[in-house]
Amino acid sequence: NADFGYFGGGFDPNPKSTVDRIDYSNDTATASLKGPLSAARYVLAATGNQSFGYFGGGSSPSTVSTVDRIDYSNDTATAAAKGPLSLARRYFAATGNTDFGYFGGGSPVGPYSTVDRIDYSNDTATAVAKGPLSVAKYWIGATGNSTFGYFAGGQAHSSKVSTVDRIHF
Repeated sequence: NADFGYFGGGFDPNPKSTVDRIDYSNDTATASLKGPLSAARYVLAATGNQSFGYFGGGSSPSTVSTVDRIDYSNDTATAAAKGPLSLARRYFAATGNTDFGYFGGGSPVGPYSTVDRIDYSNDTATAVAKGPLSVAKYWIGATGNSTFGYFAGGQAHSSKVSTVDRIHF
């Protein structure tokens, strides 16, 4: 959100449920440990709005479709499990705006072109699959603004790709 950045999950040498918060007003300090994810996992994706952060998918060690929500007003509590992604995946990316979160690409069996949308006003429902990316890919990055989301780069089967896909929110 505007004041803090959150990092969740990871692997060292096992899956982690840790959530760390960086305070942008003092970004030289060590990150603060906050409430954990509902389950340990790694290679997940995250997005959020001014009030909540959403961490989706990942491996624990099997690939999952779980989505956890962090409430920024009470970020010491364990993240609340919300509606799942439409399919289990990892090595993907997420972006969003004030109303929706978008999770795109990923794998576990092969690359996916699926883009899932979470409606923040009804985050207990299963994420809705939206228009696909132009190519199925994983190990991708994402960013966006209030109008568009961008999914870039990655791996498509055995070759690297430099495509940038734009989603109109």
